[in-house]
Amino acid sequence: MMSLALPGCATSGQGEAATSPTAGAESEVTFPEPGDAWLEQGTYVNIENLRKMQAGVSKDQIYDLLGRPHFSEGLFGVRKWNYIFHLPAGDGSYMTCQYQVQFDDAMLAESLHWRESRCAALLEPRADEPTRMSLAADTLFDFDSAQLSPEGKRQVDELAERIRSDFVDPEVMVVGHTDRLGSDAYNQALSERRAATVRSALIDNGIESMVIQSRGFGEHQPVSRCEGSRGAIGLKECLQPNRRVDIEVKGEQR
Repeated sequence: MMSLALPGCATSGQGEAATSPTAGAESEVTFPEPGDAWLEQGTYVNIENLRKMQAGVSKDQIYDLLGRPHFSEGLFGVRKWNYIFHLPAGDGSYMTCQYQVQFDDAMLAESLHWRESRCAALLEPRADEPTRMSLAADTLFDFDSAQLSPEGKRQVDELAERIRSDFVDPEVMVVGHTDRLGSDAYNQALSERRAATVRSALIDNGIESMVIQSRGFGEHQPVSRCEGSRGAIGLKECLQPNRRVDIEVKGEQR
């Protein structure tokens, strides 16, 4: 079972801009308090999407990569979007980090900031560790389906391209996960079918079948724990991070 440790990344409203490609140049940036977020629990962001963030991207592109901002600043005409993300800390736990996008007059991203610089460091691949990625099942598949949606196919195509271009002799493990709604047996089977579908799509994209394995864990490795029974308001959204497909790639990076 994956341990879930979610310590806050800062205790005051002032943050420091991390010195990395994903951070702005300002020395101080004001962040809202986490308790003021409409989505207080934050989200488990796709790390690869976060790495694509850079100056010049539009609000539509950011919405596609990161989702809507987690505070009630609005979508249009505002100069800041704020997020609360849970990032893998490398030891099976997660760190909670605040992230801010600042926009220029054309409403394009001008600078990107972390509340603490150590959060930016979590985006850097570690040479001695496998590269791990997580794709949201809600975008890969339609409800109750193990067939890739058009958006899911696009995401897996991009993943295959990255594996081919970034790794020498990769070894790939694809792992499917579900939320706890439904029976244990059903969820186990669905997670296995979805993992197998992603594996097949990677093979179709030129990754050799002998280097890819797939398996499913059903509902047994949640990253988000939510109270309530089926039908409870907000439960499906709270459980969303658990509906995912994780990909682990081992191999020398180019």
